[in-house]
Amino acid sequence: HGVYDVPAMIDHIIQVTKTPRVSCIGHSMGNAVFMSMLAMRPEYNDKVQMFVGIAPYSKVRMDFSRFPRFEWLLGTMVGWLKHTKNTKKTDIFRRRKINALVGVCWSLPRVCHKAIPLNLDWKLLPVMVGYFPSGTSNKNAKHLFQLRNGQFRQYDFGQRGNLEHYGNIVPPEYDLSKVRVPVSLYYGEVDPIVSVKGMKAQVKALPNVVKAVIVPKYNHISFLVDRDTRDAVNIPIIQDLRRFAT
Repeated sequence: HGVYDVPAMIDHIIQVTKTPRVSCIGHSMGNAVFMSMLAMRPEYNDKVQMFVGIAPYSKVRMDFSRFPRFEWLLGTMVGWLKHTKNTKKTDIFRRRKINALVGVCWSLPRVCHKAIPLNLDWKLLPVMVGYFPSGTSNKNAKHLFQLRNGQFRQYDFGQRGNLEHYGNIVPPEYDLSKVRVPVSLYYGEVDPIVSVKGMKAQVKALPNVVKAVIVPKYNHISFLVDRDTRDAVNIPIIQDLRRFAT
């Protein structure tokens, strides 16, 4: 995604709008995709005014101490994906299956409160589940699991595959020092995926962080569906863009 997809989207926007540079906003894995783009294709620093990372996932160590079953579930899913191919039958987030879960959360919101915030704007739920979570590639899911230890590395093909692709048995880390654009980061205070410790590691690794904010009581999904997102997140982001995207 970072080497091909995002650069293609940026080039298309610039071509259509005749704007020399664009600003980008990414949630969760979108942050990792953007950072990998500038690490692998640093020439795109000249095409981006600013980046805003929301619940930004990249150089973070997942803290499973409060959610040990989640690590087991994620590991089991990734293990199963090793034996599958990208087909409709193995789409990770098929809409029919997700809708059953949404029905439970709609009727008994406290059952899902660790994943879905209780301050959820319930009018957004039908819209949200219509598009999120959407299907993803097996390789992308595996890469996400590989990054859980806090090392922001390229895809791990295994020792033999890594030797073929990288000339080393260990995949190289993305060089975040190449991310020169102004970066504004928004973290959730109770995010079980991107911890405050992970936040500090990411801020330290990036050379041009202009703002890093911890939003009280927000978890990983709150940024998308919380009732007070307009005041807590959206307006501050607009202010960031006006101030730093120059």
